[in-house]
Amino acid sequence: MKKILIIEDEPDVARSIKMYLEKAGYQASYTLDPMEGLEMLKGFDLLLLDLIMPKVSGRAVLREMKSRGIKTPVVVLSAISLPVIVGEELAKEFPGLKFVPKTALHAELLPAIKKTLGE
Repeated sequence: MKKILIIEDEPDVARSIKMYLEKAGYQASYTLDPMEGLEMLKGFDLLLLDLIMPKVSGRAVLREMKSRGIKTPVVVLSAISLPVIVGEELAKEFPGLKFVPKTALHAELLPAIKKTLGE
C-alpha cells in the first residue's frame, strides 16, 4: 500500500483528503506544519503539498526538499487555479510537479496521484 503525506494548513481539508485517500486504498497521514512535514517525509511514496500556507509556503518546502536532496514525488494543491506563469515557473524550478486545484480535488486528485506514482 502506497503511503502519502499531506502538508495542509487547514485541518478540515487535511482530514477530508486523508479520508478520501484511505477510501481509495492509500495509507495517508497529514501534518499542519510544513517544517514538521519535511522531517516526516522519509518512507512516504508521495507528498501532497498545499502551495499557499501562512507561515511557510509550499514553494519554500519544495526549495528545502531540493536543498536536502529529498526526491519524494510531489502533487501541489492550491486553493486558486494556478496562473499559467506561476505554474510554468514552478515546473521549471521543480520538474515533474503535478498541480491540482482544490476546487477540482475529486475529479483530478486521484488521476494526478496515479500518474505521479506510475500506477
